[in-house]
Amino acid sequence: MNQQYRRVRVFAPASVGNVGPGFDTLGMAITGPGDTVEAEWCDEPGIHIADITGDGGRLPRKAADNTCGIAAAEVLKLAGEETAGVSLILHKGVPGTGLGSSAASAVAGAWAVNALLGERFAKEELLPACVAGEQHVSGGVFLDNLAAALYGGVVACHTTMNRAWRVGTLEDLQVVVVTPQTQGLTRDSRGRLSDGVPLKGFVHNMAAACAMVAAVARGDAATFGRAIDDRVVEPQRAGLIRGFAKVKDAALEAGALGCSISGAGASVFAVTDDAGRTEAIAHAMAGAFARAGASATVTLARIDADGARTLPDGARIPE
Repeated sequence: MNQQYRRVRVFAPASVGNVGPGFDTLGMAITGPGDTVEAEWCDEPGIHIADITGDGGRLPRKAADNTCGIAAAEVLKLAGEETAGVSLILHKGVPGTGLGSSAASAVAGAWAVNALLGERFAKEELLPACVAGEQHVSGGVFLDNLAAALYGGVVACHTTMNRAWRVGTLEDLQVVVVTPQTQGLTRDSRGRLSDGVPLKGFVHNMAAACAMVAAVARGDAATFGRAIDDRVVEPQRAGLIRGFAKVKDAALEAGALGCSISGAGASVFAVTDDAGRTEAIAHAMAGAFARAGASATVTLARIDADGARTLPDGARIPE
């Protein structure tokens, strides 16, 4: 076996799924929160989860039932090293509230084994392993969060092709994420969606998503932000988040270019190209949640351009 490293520490960032109108097709990695995995070879064959921190005891410790463990095992299989043994410690830093929590764990698990192998595989080759891990938890193939956490930047996805592409990043874009203290579940949120889509809404969302991709390609943060206008999915999910309409109004009034639900919720994100406005936007959004009777935490972020990466020895877990 080509064991390049005995022990590694890796990081996979949180992400915003859908990014407004790009339902299941656009994703955006963000700086700050993320999942960290410590991995090392062990004598017992297979993947073993030695410990999990930051999850409040909610996640399964059995590797075959854990998205991180499943993805890690898939990479061993991809490498033809099924008889090898790997021990993992997962540090959860992404809340399960619409910021790609299960995706970050899957990506971190897959990248940890790849790092032990000396980064034998390119990120594109690892995407199916990440899908296998995240699918076990979410019940479907959702590439937007996975590809964003793996590739970094803004990604465009095609579920039928089972492919995703990194479009690029926007250095000037500021991202404000406000997370109310409530648990959001992708399966429950998807159950609220109608099978029928009005043609006018469909065309609008298609145009908005295309504008966002073009804006990233051109380095146009302002157009990217203004195109965050979901007229199909957001109206159906808004009722699941207490005070959402007021929170969105508050963000836009404070100077945000765009605001929408992050993934399936309950986190709400807003963007601006003016770093001087971020504090005011965050304060306005958190205040609107408070007036609706929901306490909330605030994350001030930017686009994470790197995605999954191996941390240098002794590096701190990003806060």
